[in-house]
Formats: sequence, C-alpha cells, structure tokens
Amino acid sequence: MSDVNNEIVRTIDLNAPVERVWQAIVDAKQFGQWFKCTVSGEFAVGQVVNCSSLYEGNEQSVWQKLITAIEPEKYFAFEWSPGETGADLYSEQAGKTLVEFTLRASGEMGEGCQLVIRESGFASLPADAGRKSFELNTHGWDAQVGNITTYVES
Repeated sequence: MSDVNNEIVRTIDLNAPVERVWQAIVDAKQFGQWFKCTVSGEFAVGQVVNCSSLYEGNEQSVWQKLITAIEPEKYFAFEWSPGETGADLYSEQAGKTLVEFTLRASGEMGEGCQLVIRESGFASLPADAGRKSFELNTHGWDAQVGNITTYVES
C-alpha cells in the first residue's frame, strides 16, 4: 500500500455564473490567462495541448495535457504528467494524474457557481515522484484557486 496521498480537492464558491466559469475553464485562451500559461491549440476531447508557463523564473517549463472529457457547463477533465516526474511533456512512462473541474450553480437564484477542482492519481506514480508532485501541486492548486477566483469575479 502506498503512503502517498492520492488526491487534491479544492471546492470554491464563486460569485460568477456557471457560464462565465465554464468559459474560463474550457476556452484555451481564457484558461491560459488565469492559469498563467500560453496554450497552443484548442481544448477538444482527445487533443493533446501544449502549455508554456508564464510564471517569472519558470518560463522554461513546458507541459502537455490530454483532454479527456468535456460536458458543457458541468465537467471538464484532462490528464497530465504532474510536478517533476522526470518528464517535461505528457508521458506514459512518467505516469499521469487526472485533473477534473466540476461545476454547479449555487446561490438562491443560481447566480453563483460552485467549482470543485480535483487532481487524483498521485499514488500510481513512483513513490518519491508521487510525494513530491502531491506537495508541489497542492501549493499550485492553492494559487490557481486564487487566480480563477480573481479572473471570473472581476
């Protein structure tokens, strides 16, 4: 049995309608704006999309994600090789985790959106890589929660 935590979950109540949050997640250009990366290509199920970091000091970081699901205004998911698993790009050999965004209307009149971000699969990575990726991505998702909140609520 692995001693690596397997998932990161963040639940956010946003003061923005589901439609606005959905576009911020599934529109590649908007995703890049709040996620702080340049995205080449569009998000479509089965597509592998390249992303380049825009974070100062980390501009050389490049990664890929495979879009696995799009259910309009409800669910978006992709796989990627997280953290420092030994691969800069999506790689079966490096292992992968699944990132899921689940949306639902919230508020008395449905004017808000509850967004759940879940990344799972760390326990399937090699132990040291799984632990390190879990730690790095825990901090990363904390930052991204702030980023998407600011983006959709402004």
